Amino acid sequence: MSGYVARPPRELLPGLIQWTVAWHRYPLESYAIRRKDGCVVIDPSEHPPRAIGPVDDYGVAHVILTNHYHERAAAIWQRRFTARVWAPAGDAAHLEATVPDEAYVDGAELPGGLRAIALGTISPGEHALFWPENRGVLFVGDALGTTSYWTHGERPLGAHPRARPPHALHRLLDERFTSLAVGHGEPILDTAHVALQAYLEGALRDG
Repeated sequence: MSGYVARPPRELLPGLIQWTVAWHRYPLESYAIRRKDGCVVIDPSEHPPRAIGPVDDYGVAHVILTNHYHERAAAIWQRRFTARVWAPAGDAAHLEATVPDEAYVDGAELPGGLRAIALGTISPGEHALFWPENRGVLFVGDALGTTSYWTHGERPLGAHPRARPPHALHRLLDERFTSLAVGHGEPILDTAHVALQAYLEGALRDG
C-alpha cells in the first residue's frame, strides 16, 4: 500500500535508533533512545534485541506507548528486560496483554527527557512525545504519518483519516522541533516543523 521498504535497525540521529517491521497494510516504526542506564523504547514491535546494538549493550529500562493501538510487543519487552511500561492514562484500560506500570497525562515528564503532549485524535489517550535532543524530535504514533494511508498522495506528510480535519494537531507547532518520527513511514529530518506547518495550512485552506 505504501511502497515503503522495511528497514533494519539504524541510527536515525545521534542516540536515536529506529527499526521497522513490515505489515501488510503499512510499516510499523519503533524507536529506542540510547541510555547507559537502560534504553527508552517507544512503541516497540518485536525484533531480536541483539540486532539493535544499544539495546543489546544497555538493556531496556522503559517502554513508552503513544496510544493503545501501539501496544504491539510491549509485554514481551516488559518481561524480557523487567522494563517499566508507561501508557497514556486515557488508553490504559484498552491494553490487551500489557499491564502498565505508570499512566501518564498531558505535560508529563517521561523517562529519557521526553514530554507528553495530548492529542486525543485516534484514541482518547493518544499523545505525541517531545524530545529536546538533536534540535528537537517529535514522536507521533498515529495522528501523523508519511505513507499513502495518511498522505493519500497529496503531500509528504498527512494526518490519519480519523484525525481530519486536523485541528488538534495545530498545538504541535508550539514545540521547537526539526525532526518528526512517525509510527508509520519514513521520518522527516531537519525540516519537520516546516513540513507540518505547510500541511496544516494546506488542510485549513482545503476545508
